[in-house]
Amino acid sequence: MITGTNLAKHFGANGFGGVSFSVGRGQFAGVTGASGCGKTTLLNILTGMLKPDSGTVCVDGTDLRTLRGKALSALRAQKIGYMMQGNVLLPDLTVMQNLLFPAQLAGKKVTEAQAEALAEQLRISSILGSYPAGISGGEYRRVMLARILLLDTPVLAADEPTSNLDSVSAQIVREILHARKESGVTLLVATHDRELLQGADTVICMDR
Repeated sequence: MITGTNLAKHFGANGFGGVSFSVGRGQFAGVTGASGCGKTTLLNILTGMLKPDSGTVCVDGTDLRTLRGKALSALRAQKIGYMMQGNVLLPDLTVMQNLLFPAQLAGKKVTEAQAEALAEQLRISSILGSYPAGISGGEYRRVMLARILLLDTPVLAADEPTSNLDSVSAQIVREILHARKESGVTLLVATHDRELLQGADTVICMDR
């Protein structure tokens, strides 16, 4: 489903080179390693968010080098849901509006009832009317996961999906991700969470 060949990306003295990687349809690939080793950079490249200095990435048979602008955005919207790190929720929209917005942008029909059901599963039902500035860090992470789950894409990428979560919430996230994998979704996850990695088909360990 996703293949990277001889990927390299450098930021001054930091970065990596010669990385080749493949994850099949319906498989779960975990990426782990010390902070700063390039996990996030690798995910950004494999999801089309960042261009490598060299090497190729193919998603579902399409070489990302052949796509530009709207064509690349369209492929990502249809194929890849990506839960990134950082503050990416729109501050002037409520949590519910933030959940629905990416799907609306991608032209997908997602109802409030679907969002509410997923919010209940992730224990964020009580904050649907709140704004991002008024929710906790753990709630923020769960909202970010919910909004990409609603996209219902064949590939789900997540950067540290269980960080800042209490043990109960982290277990809920693990169970949801594993269930998506069992339903045929391809998972690509960067994480330090050993319990989450226990369900992976492949684990890539990055090192400087």
